[in-house]
Amino acid sequence: MCNYRHHNSAFSISTSCIKNRSLKRKVDFAIKDVFKGFLLSETEEVVIEFIFTDEIDNFIIDDQCMRVKDIKVSNLQTHFKDNELEFLVNNENIFKVYINVSNNESFKSSVRFFNKSFKNKIEQQITTFYYRIFLLFSQLWNIKNDLSYLHSSSVEISGESIVFTADSGVGKSSLLFRLSEEKAVSFIADDLTILSSESEVFYQGRSLSVKPYHLRYFSFLEDKLKKIMLRGQKFQWKLINDNRLTYRITPNHLFDNIVTSSKIKRVIHLCNHSDRDFKISEISCKDLVKYTNSILINELYLANSKLNAVASLPNSPFIYSSELYNKVSQIYLKAFDNIEIILVLVPFMSDPNELYEFLKTEGCLD
Repeated sequence: MCNYRHHNSAFSISTSCIKNRSLKRKVDFAIKDVFKGFLLSETEEVVIEFIFTDEIDNFIIDDQCMRVKDIKVSNLQTHFKDNELEFLVNNENIFKVYINVSNNESFKSSVRFFNKSFKNKIEQQITTFYYRIFLLFSQLWNIKNDLSYLHSSSVEISGESIVFTADSGVGKSSLLFRLSEEKAVSFIADDLTILSSESEVFYQGRSLSVKPYHLRYFSFLEDKLKKIMLRGQKFQWKLINDNRLTYRITPNHLFDNIVTSSKIKRVIHLCNHSDRDFKISEISCKDLVKYTNSILINELYLANSKLNAVASLPNSPFIYSSELYNKVSQIYLKAFDNIEIILVLVPFMSDPNELYEFLKTEGCLD
């Protein structure tokens, strides 16, 4: 079992309930890979437990239930099952989650070469767990504790954090690659930042996604990948010309320093536009909340659908997504109040180094 840091607490991931030893080894390997950017925690305060099993039926308590398709809610338990996932919680404690894994690896699916993220089928199951289950239950815990995820990248400069919010593909990660070359910049989060209503951000350990096109802009990344990328994946990148190929690089392979929490100095919202020039425009706190909440809903869309599926049944212990995101808006409004907010319009498909230079020139990175 591994305990990983989350905010000022910890979540645990256990494979001790997997009976098949071969499957257990494969799942252990996949978990370490998916969560390799997270910080290990020695705290005894584990607030969320994720328990993997290959025999989930052994944990089901027979009872009359309400159901829709293969989703069941009884007085005691909630059992979710679809074509992607199967998990089980006891209704008195939804933060102890049993997840079923299957040893459905074939020779073809075990060949990582043909997967854009260089994963076999079991590793893909754990990646799906991360996006559909881990993010859902950790966000439910966040909301319960006056926190929320924010779709953003975050760094600390001179003791305060600068947060870059944006929709996917605008350039948050690319900007982080450039900022990693600055010794004065410390890493906090990429893609999803943990945000408190007290205007503080916290480390989130998701690894950064490097794609082949990033190497055109940041030559130093190629040198780093040569040292840490598996030989088979190097061959994949050399042979297949596809910018969808992905390598997950941990924050400590990029940044000299990692910060676990920091007060927000400034939020910079990035948005593509059709002009050729970078521009700064005004944005209100209310508008930022509207944009960032909508982006988070889109990013967690598939997790939200699973939440709504279990929330739709009588006796369900789960809130529904509309209630969840109303609470997200309230946290955002408090967090962004009296914080400097800047809207930066970014030319579509522009060089991320030019974005960095523009932000630097305009004093946005001070």
